[in-house]
Amino acid sequence: MIRWLNIFRGFLMGIVELVPGISSGTLALLLGIYDELLISIQKLFTKDFKKAAGFVFPLIIGMAIAILSMSSIINYFLVNHTIIIHWFFLGLVFGVIPMMFKLGNYKYEFKWIHYILIFLTIIGMYVLNNVKSEVQEVMQVDTSFSALLFLFIAGFIGSMALVLPGLSGSVILLILGAYPIVIYAISEFTSFNFEVLPILFATGFGIMFGIIFASKFIHYLLTHYTYLTYAFIIGLLLGSSFPIFHGFPTNGLQWVLSVILFLFGLGLSYSVSRRNNKETI
Repeated sequence: MIRWLNIFRGFLMGIVELVPGISSGTLALLLGIYDELLISIQKLFTKDFKKAAGFVFPLIIGMAIAILSMSSIINYFLVNHTIIIHWFFLGLVFGVIPMMFKLGNYKYEFKWIHYILIFLTIIGMYVLNNVKSEVQEVMQVDTSFSALLFLFIAGFIGSMALVLPGLSGSVILLILGAYPIVIYAISEFTSFNFEVLPILFATGFGIMFGIIFASKFIHYLLTHYTYLTYAFIIGLLLGSSFPIFHGFPTNGLQWVLSVILFLFGLGLSYSVSRRNNKETI
């Protein structure tokens, strides 16, 4: 059975993945499909393939549609309304955190080690944010074997961040130096330049294998180290504020719009996450 609604969910996940600092895993949590997503990815290579494919493939289609159709629009807002749009995304991320604490049953299960893990994860995210590279303009791409192998590895590593809420695959690709190459290749492909297809295939296969590996690993952690994993995810979500935050507003109108969008994102995220996860909290 095909989950047609997942095309829309995948579209939303694709939009947030275009923004460095935002994770599609965060949106999967918000939409209440995170656990089912991990399980479905693992079942793609079992006898339950049809059911898993009916869940996963519509998400992939939706994400692909978003990436190909919304990259220019998202780029416009990021360039021309940087601070305002990032305050909205900050609200979206912070709105998920109360639900994560409730899923982790923090009142009864969280001990000092869980809060230390949250703190250390936030510090790790701060360090990660400060070592990222600047985006450099790319005018042409290298399709040699070594370059494609690098992009495969970068896609593999970056895709594991796609599955982890709070950790952006875009930021990982940025740190590795692959982000501008991939963005350039996507832009050229949408302009019908098919010479960049090897770039997209290499990165895409890396992402595919990385997601399969990461989903198995994270599901194992959630099964055997449930509350430590929840604490780690909470730390990732809180720490994701570092790459998302792009400064304070510079004038009165910008302050008003930023605060309004932050509160709107906060309220939207909190209410949607509670509704979509109400069976588990």
